[in-house]
Parts: sequence; C-alpha cells; structure tokens
Amino acid sequence: MVLKSKKTLSTLLILITLCSCTKEISVDVAHEPQTVIFGELNNLNQQVSINIQQTLPLNASGSFQAINNAMVSLYEKTSNGTTNLVTDDFSVNQGVYISNQAISTVVGNKYWIEIVLTNGARFKSEEETMLPVVPISEIEIDSEFDDIINVSFNDPEGAINFYKASVSLYNQGTLVSTNFIESNDVVFDGNSEASLGIDLFQFQEEDDETPLPDYDAIEVLLGNINFSSYQFLLNQRSQIEANEDAGDSSGGDPSQLFSTPPVSLLGNITNTTTNKTALGNFTVISLSIVNQ
Repeated sequence: MVLKSKKTLSTLLILITLCSCTKEISVDVAHEPQTVIFGELNNLNQQVSINIQQTLPLNASGSFQAINNAMVSLYEKTSNGTTNLVTDDFSVNQGVYISNQAISTVVGNKYWIEIVLTNGARFKSEEETMLPVVPISEIEIDSEFDDIINVSFNDPEGAINFYKASVSLYNQGTLVSTNFIESNDVVFDGNSEASLGIDLFQFQEEDDETPLPDYDAIEVLLGNINFSSYQFLLNQRSQIEANEDAGDSSGGDPSQLFSTPPVSLLGNITNTTTNKTALGNFTVISLSIVNQ
C-alpha cells in the first residue's frame, strides 16, 4: 500500500508540473487592411448605390469598418468615345454611398466608378457596357417542383450572353426571401424559348425542418450583364455556399458576403495606386422585371 501511495503521489506531482507549465499564448496575425467595394448600376432610372468598407483584424469585434469620407464619381463613355462625369454627388451613411439623383443610362454606353480615399488610394472599375434588355416572356412555378420558378425569355442569337436572374418573395409588402442564379447562354444560344430555373427559397435543404416563409407576391428580375461581372458572381456564389456550409444564414444580401474571409472575391475594380485588383465589383446590368 505504501508503494502504491508513492506511485500515486509521483503521478500527481507530474500532472501538477505539466499543468503549471501550461501558458496561454496570444497569436498575433499580421493584418493588412483591404478596401471592399460593391455597387450596381441598372437601366431603371434609379439612384446608384455603392458600398465601401475596410477589413478589420481577426480579433476585432466586427469584420468591416465603414469608410465614410471617400470621393466617389460615376463616369460614362458614349458610343463616339466622349467621356462624361455622370455624378459625383453622393450622400453617405455607414459606408453606403447613394447618388442624390436618379441615374439615366443609355444602351451601348460604358459606365464605371472612380473612388479616392483620404490616404490617397485610388480605385477604378472596368468600363462596362449597358447592354440591351432581354425581356422576360413568362414566369411559371414548376408543376413538378413547386419550389422552383422557371423564367422564360428569347435569348439573342450570335453572341455569348451572361445573365443574373433573381426571385424575391414578399408578404404584405415585406421582403421575406430572395435568391439568384447566374448563367451564360452556351447551352441555349439563340433559343426563343430559353429558360432558367431559380429556387424560390435560398439554400433550403430537403431535410431542413425550418418552416418556409409565407408569401403573397413574387418579383423576378432578369439581368443582362458583362463577362467580368459574371465571373465575379461565380466567385460570390462560391463564397455564399461556403458561408452556408459553415452555418451562415445570411442569404443573398451582398453586404453579408464577407462573413467568412473573402479569399477569392476579386472583381472588376483595380487599386490604381498599387495596380492590384481590389475586393468587390461594380456591376452594370440591364434588367427586365415581372411581378406576380
């Protein structure tokens, strides 16, 4: 019994020694702030909105900090090559810059934004063309899968077109769900009865027991977009799905895209000071709308 007690005592002493050597180590990860810019210009004679944020360190309370003191300008290049300043008159709130006037666009003209920060950094988006509207000819709930809506249209022949289609569900005027897809027309080029199917409910798994939201109105948008924005949307979808796999339920709200590290969300905006591609995108999109 004495021998056993000595063994036990020795074991306890070893454990105490090991525990006393444990030390909490703080890992300092080098952080280089990055500017994130997201915006969209459409053909609907609306105000243009541009979101400008800056990334924060991993140990910060939030992921992003609003940039409220940038200079923002929207430019247009006409078909004859003339460049015009469309507006540099924006109001800002929490990093969201909204033009103080509705923006009228012209099919065939090119549009882009230029941004200057107080530290001298300059950003410029690619010149994207306002493409012709591709009208929606019909929307219909799938007869076999009632959580799919089919969007039909006449796809222009002879050119590769890129689309962003979205569906928003409303209940008594309140948005309850939104979802979108992106597609090119390689499979249905020139088809007068082209169709895209969109899930009505964002990332609703078959085994998900969460009740589906009630809705009494549907708004469907079909957007004709440029190739560079299409590529960005593909990256955006990968990011959203990564967030969803990690338990994120932010849906399709662009402002929530960066809840996990934005590894590959490089778009059509360049930091012209460093000549590096920035995070985010400025999309020029021509929209067709159907409400039901």
